[in-house]
Amino acid sequence: MAFISLLRQKFFWVITFSILGISTIQYLFSESVQLQEIDRELYYFPIFVAAMRYGMKGAMIALSAIYVLYIPFVVMTWYLASGHETARVIDLFFYFIFAFGAGYMADREKRIRAELEKNRLTISLGRITSGIVHDLKNPLISITGLLQRLAQGKGDCKKYVPVMLEDALRMKRIVYGVLDFARPISLHKEVCNLADVVKNAVKLCETKATEAKVSVKTELADIKAEADSYLLERALVNVISNAIEASSAGKEVLVRLAAQNGSAVISVRDHGPGMDSKTLSHCFEPYFSKKASGNGLGLPITKKIVEAHGGSVDIEQPPSGGTIFRITVPISC
Repeated sequence: MAFISLLRQKFFWVITFSILGISTIQYLFSESVQLQEIDRELYYFPIFVAAMRYGMKGAMIALSAIYVLYIPFVVMTWYLASGHETARVIDLFFYFIFAFGAGYMADREKRIRAELEKNRLTISLGRITSGIVHDLKNPLISITGLLQRLAQGKGDCKKYVPVMLEDALRMKRIVYGVLDFARPISLHKEVCNLADVVKNAVKLCETKATEAKVSVKTELADIKAEADSYLLERALVNVISNAIEASSAGKEVLVRLAAQNGSAVISVRDHGPGMDSKTLSHCFEPYFSKKASGNGLGLPITKKIVEAHGGSVDIEQPPSGGTIFRITVPISC
């Protein structure tokens, strides 16, 4: 299976045909000294490609193939070399040095990248764990403190129970949010009207918009697509909710739905202060949030839902201010 996979890779064929082509020219034009000198230099190309693509192992395999084809040629045409015999032998040595050096550097680069990726994942895991612990700690301290007071016969049970229930529900939301992000998305697709999906998402955000004194306007085209309407609606609620929170009182959030190049594009524009460079580059990372009450999972979950539909999420910050979140999903019906 590994060999079959190798045969399907274009780099394998580039390396193979390069070595065969260069060697063929060597044998066909064995009497042309100038062409021979140029042709010998071309062997560095397949060695370099093999090293960059397959590392030390690939470089040495390519070098072995070159030796198998080139050494017999050197022996057969030794009498024609006319003083160039030493150069040919030196070339064989330089091929080895180049293959070893290029292979070593390629493997070293791969090791460095793997180590950086490992460190990145470790840091990311640490930040996620820290965020979860931090978010669970505050309601847990509150519940524990209230229960201790009740156990000591202090405080009002009717007053404390609603507070503890709210804290417990908050912990439940945090746990379910983490689970939603961690587990794979399972889509239940059906043909739906995306305009209705957007309207439902806007409706779910009405209370928040009213409390923030922000108006939400829509411009919706009639587009049908095969999608999981519940999950897509959830993704939109996250984006629209963020747009409302970013807007100050009296401002407007505009939600548009339009068809573009065979896809449905849903854009949500706010007129808030926009994102700084740090927020813009990390906003889709789990547990990155600059909001005191945020858990940093809304946008990562949104991105995960949209990508499960074969779509993408883009962010634009127009010169006039504000932020545009653009969700693109394919129209497959």
